[in-house]
Amino acid sequence: MPDTKFSLPALREHIRRYFWIYLVGIAVCLVGTSVLWTTTEPRAAIDETVLVFLADGYANPAPLAPIAKDMLEETQPFDAKLKEVDFQHLMYQEDDYTSTMVLLTRLSVGEGDAFLACQAVMDSLVQSEALVDLTEYVEAGWLAEYGLEPYIAEYSDEETGESYTLMAGLKLDSVTALKESGAFLSDGAYLCVTMNGGNIETTMKALEVMMRDLTEGKYAQPENTEPAA
Repeated sequence: MPDTKFSLPALREHIRRYFWIYLVGIAVCLVGTSVLWTTTEPRAAIDETVLVFLADGYANPAPLAPIAKDMLEETQPFDAKLKEVDFQHLMYQEDDYTSTMVLLTRLSVGEGDAFLACQAVMDSLVQSEALVDLTEYVEAGWLAEYGLEPYIAEYSDEETGESYTLMAGLKLDSVTALKESGAFLSDGAYLCVTMNGGNIETTMKALEVMMRDLTEGKYAQPENTEPAA
């Protein structure tokens, strides 16, 4: 019969022979715990969140975290339901079919209330007719103090053949804080708001705080800040 008595030499031999099995088991447990936490972590509903995508090949939302905090605190008196404001990087490579599919998928499920977008993303959003016409807001004085140049998109009605235009976004070339902080390195950045986010008015209020903080340079980072891929 095998020797089943406990002893330190037997334990050491057992660990030596079956160490890899325990190692695999620990790895599986860690991965499973991570997946379980990610899938069950409480999250605010879409209409309780303002999500701003930094959509470009390279961007880094980290320097904008303090601005997100200001946006949340100062917009909550306007919308008591607001629970979260967040900046996220949405990877987009021009001429990459996968990037376009990811962008359209996020839009289709109502994610992304506003975009800081490079030219390629702006073109895709315009083609998808996903953007709010900012004409009424800008004419009422929204962000007027920053002198941002409007981006006018042209459309053609396929049924009638008639053409029309709308203000699809605002050019952010003059907002140097985005590049100085390492958050968004594209020279041709645009600010736009999507129609499917569910809380357009709240988003507009939050973006007013964002623009104020960016132009005041409160959170400028060292120039050597590296963007995330």
